[in-house]
Amino acid sequence: MSNNINGDKLQEAIDYYMAHGEKDTCDHFGFKTETMSRYLREARLRGLIGKDVNKIMRDIREQYTDDELKAISKGGRLMPGVANIPIIDFEGKRIRVGHISDTHVGSKYFEENRLYQAYDEFRKESVDFITHSGDVTEGMSNRPGHIYELDQLGYAQQKDKSVEVFGQWTETDIYAIDGNHDRWFMKGSGAKVVEDISRELDNFHFIGHDQGDISLKGKATMKLWHGEDGNSYALSYRLQKILESMSGGEKPNVLIAGHVHKYVNIFERNVYAIGVGTMQRQTPWMRGKRLAAHVGFCIADYWINDKGLAKARETWYPFYT
Repeated sequence: MSNNINGDKLQEAIDYYMAHGEKDTCDHFGFKTETMSRYLREARLRGLIGKDVNKIMRDIREQYTDDELKAISKGGRLMPGVANIPIIDFEGKRIRVGHISDTHVGSKYFEENRLYQAYDEFRKESVDFITHSGDVTEGMSNRPGHIYELDQLGYAQQKDKSVEVFGQWTETDIYAIDGNHDRWFMKGSGAKVVEDISRELDNFHFIGHDQGDISLKGKATMKLWHGEDGNSYALSYRLQKILESMSGGEKPNVLIAGHVHKYVNIFERNVYAIGVGTMQRQTPWMRGKRLAAHVGFCIADYWINDKGLAKARETWYPFYT
């Protein structure tokens, strides 16, 4: 054996050298430079490394930091003049959520059977929880003719009907905010109908007036939003303006919006935003205003890791009414 170098020790040293370079190998094994050179010559004679590997490894070690080398090993490409390139981790804990909004319980146009169909789909897809983005009830306004659009009159009937229909879902929690229709009872008599519904159902939780936040594994925030603004000609415009109104530190990772009865999905200001439609078919008032109703619901998957929201995917389930 040339130079009396043990074969196992030679292989171990060359393997370490291939991974860490000459300097680290000398430090690790306590080699002098002359010893390292002798090991490299012997390794070439035995065909363990090519003639140019030493130079290639040395050049790589000199040009990149340990973090950059880790990035290269994961598939990152480092361009000349670029110090770092982030390697994004798209993996994480998946959370599956059923999204509904604007049920308008108490309205003749509330699609009760459609809500139960949504429950069936939520069961089949094993959602982790359900959100409701406001206008749980229809309320009672002073608008002429509104009373003729109701099949449940007043606070007590609409609250009781809501307890009945949401009580049909027992598998997971429901997190809800109130909307402008719900707050008609508050304005008229001080009654907080959504909050009162939550007191009668153990798994139905009221989380805020007009907006409320849900923590996703403590790493990301989902905000439910209702609002009292109106429709926009371009469906995405309303969500864009909502997100523009939030300062950087207030932005959620996910925004789930109700109120205008429209389905839309956008990614704006690094926020994944969904308008989740309605469970109320088009009313005479909406038809008179030439406003369509997108009747349906969403199921969305969110992957959460230590960095926050890693990725998202949603499916819209339309009812053609």
